[in-house]
Amino acid sequence: MIDNIFQNIITNNINKKNKQIYYFYFSIFKYLTKSKFILPFKNYKFYSSFDKKSLSRWMLKNLTEWDKKNIKKIVYFIKKNKASFVDCGCNFGAYTIPVAKKFKNQTIYAFDASEKAIYDLKNNINLNKLKNIKYFNIGVGDKNTIMYFDKDIEKLKNDGSFRFTKNIKDQKVKIFKLDYFFKKNKIKLNKNVIIKLDLEGFDFLALKGLKKTLKKSKAIIFIEISKMLRIHAKNFYKEFQVFSKKNNLFIYDLYLKPKKINEIFKSLNSIDAKQETIGDYIISNYKLTK
Repeated sequence: MIDNIFQNIITNNINKKNKQIYYFYFSIFKYLTKSKFILPFKNYKFYSSFDKKSLSRWMLKNLTEWDKKNIKKIVYFIKKNKASFVDCGCNFGAYTIPVAKKFKNQTIYAFDASEKAIYDLKNNINLNKLKNIKYFNIGVGDKNTIMYFDKDIEKLKNDGSFRFTKNIKDQKVKIFKLDYFFKKNKIKLNKNVIIKLDLEGFDFLALKGLKKTLKKSKAIIFIEISKMLRIHAKNFYKEFQVFSKKNNLFIYDLYLKPKKINEIFKSLNSIDAKQETIGDYIISNYKLTK
């Protein structure tokens, strides 16, 4: 009964600009139920709950799509370039689901090392009755190997914070270079490809695993720049500079304003101790225009 009442409240408020009344209901119902609810956005749906450890909770609280502006940009680039889309660090499908709904005639590829993330993704795929998504429960890096994966949600911020560690008590997970994985699984991408990297510090390693793709395809890569990137490289600043120069990469902010590497690292070094990331950037192997 309580769940039905709150689901109706969601449905009646999701498209309203003024959500003050909804926030009042949210503040009450979050103590009354632990169930999952359906967020019926305009073009797609998501499951979400009041669980503070769930990354999708933000959408339930705000009745707003996750990273809406970023997804809009990705859709624009896919449409403009007739590009394939690869979502690395897909989690519950915040990017995968909207893109798959928009481009039903092409296959969308989603990767995540977390079993829980893939479980949530599958539920959202079924909820949206999608048939054009191929998902893989693996890690993505710069070599094919096996590493330990920390999935202890109790000691992490949320279920979007699972990451690779050196703790041998954690779960073992396979990691692949995307270049190798594409070839092994006969994944044929279009000449143009859009890739999203959100890998809790493994983003640069995943980029290094795309050397062949960068040579044969026109690539646009959405990448999160965080402090964790420095954990997996001996000298991240120098390695990133060398890799970018060798592969003729261009770096932009989300408004397609060109950015220099030293400018990005200056921003990264200046953020306070509590902040982990300076946000998303766009990397491409050719010049982009607005």
